[in-house]
Parts: sequence; C-alpha cells; structure tokens
Amino acid sequence: MNDPTPPRKTISITRKPANTGTPTTEVGGNVVKRTGKRIITRDQLPAANLTRPGKFEKPKPKPAKAKRKPRQPPKPPKTPPSELRARELSDSLNNFTIWRERLPLALGIEKQIFRHIADLHLSASKRVVSKMLHYHTHHRQYLLNAVNGFHRFNLDGSESGELTAGEKAHAWTLINQSIER
Repeated sequence: MNDPTPPRKTISITRKPANTGTPTTEVGGNVVKRTGKRIITRDQLPAANLTRPGKFEKPKPKPAKAKRKPRQPPKPPKTPPSELRARELSDSLNNFTIWRERLPLALGIEKQIFRHIADLHLSASKRVVSKMLHYHTHHRQYLLNAVNGFHRFNLDGSESGELTAGEKAHAWTLINQSIER
C-alpha cells in the first residue's frame, strides 16, 4: 500500500466483456448484481485519499448572521408646513360667508386675502395662498356654484362681476373630470 508514486486524480474503469454474463459480487453478506456501471462509495476509497489536504474536508461552518431587527410600522407621512399654514388660513377665512358657502370669488381675490393675513398677523407666503385657493376653487361645491351662479363675490360679500359662459363651461368640464376619476 505504500506506493512511492502519487495517486492519480482520475480513475479509469473498463467494462468486463459482455459474454461473461452478469457479474455478481457479495457485499456484506448480500449478493449484488452489477450491470455495467461501477459504483464506488467513499468507504471503498483508500484511506490515503481521505486524509489529503484539500480533499474531502468538512466545510467550515459559516458565521452566524446578525439577527434582524423586528420590523417597525411605517411612520406616518409628515405634513408639509405650507399645507399646515394653508389649512390655518382657510380656517380663518371660514369667518366669511362667501368663503364658507364656496361662492364664486372675485378676480384678484389674492390682494384681499393678503390684507386679511396682514390684519390677523398670520404667516403665509404666495405659494401657501395659491395652494389654498387651488384647493378651494377646485372643490366640487365651488364648481357647482360657479356653474349655477351669475356673480363673483368679494370677501365682504359684495358683488364683484359676472361669470362668463366660458368660465361656467370650464367649471363644468372640471366637474366631469372629477366624476370620471
């Protein structure tokens, strides 16, 4: 068994001639028929092959993964400060009947709103006012009042002008678009 030549890396197996019949082998007291294929198990290999470095070594255990933190519920979305100021301004404008009933507003109503902001010492920018006016004028009730009404109004309730047929048609298309969504 102590061969001075190194072991070969490949094993070549040749078949026995077919005319000898089916070979039988006795393994562990049982008769095993062989049909042309030779099956070599690890136990049948010489002991030298099992101890060579790099061959048949047990794989090293992988390091344990760090435990994941339990999943926390998603944080609620933060409301931008401009939206908070727009709500605050809209609440202060609810003191006006025209605003509360969502009647059509006069052209250039921004100037009146800025005067109202200055009188109450509120904090609001042009962006806040335009965002608030957009929400207010695209509300369904405001659009229905624009379609059915004839006049525009100032904040104090006085009439400021009349609605044109084009403005009423535009309000009607906005209503129809909101229904289709």
